[in-house]
Amino acid sequence: MSTPAVPDDAIRRFTTEYVVAEDRMRLSLERGDDSIAVLWLTRRLMRRLVPQIVKVVDALPRLRGGGEQAPPPSDNAQRRSQLDALGKIEQQAPVLAGELPDGLESHLITGLGLRMAKTAVFIDFKVGEDLVQTLPFSEAALRQWLGLLHLNFRKGEWVEDVWPSWITAKGWDQGPDAMRLN
Repeated sequence: MSTPAVPDDAIRRFTTEYVVAEDRMRLSLERGDDSIAVLWLTRRLMRRLVPQIVKVVDALPRLRGGGEQAPPPSDNAQRRSQLDALGKIEQQAPVLAGELPDGLESHLITGLGLRMAKTAVFIDFKVGEDLVQTLPFSEAALRQWLGLLHLNFRKGEWVEDVWPSWITAKGWDQGPDAMRLN
């Protein structure tokens, strides 16, 4: 039995890491055609993206279950869901390690879009008005990436007030700090 083919432009996997020399986050993308691309995310851009992701994560349980009139999940419920998602991360080798190869497709992202569908959340990465890449996320994958972004904010010493208390509470991330999250 063969595995379904991944479309050439679809992302198979990606690695998010804070790069000290750039003072930016780097998303290294591995596509279905084995090509690799890099998206650079600035602190200013991330300060705008994180609150939008948090809003989506807060809204998803209500949209899927109780409707928009249902009360938002408590901090404890959010923390449990976050820890559950982080506990399901499969460790992998990073998409890129060390020096960047010459001729690599690389973009400094200047704009973002966030779209919700029934089964996924899509984040559009743009340079000016041009869409460069779209990443689809399930709820669990979005939570995992949110945890990874928080870890990278801490590595970069980007002390920001964009994080909800269910992520910043003491002990929320015991264990994942020791993991390489991709």
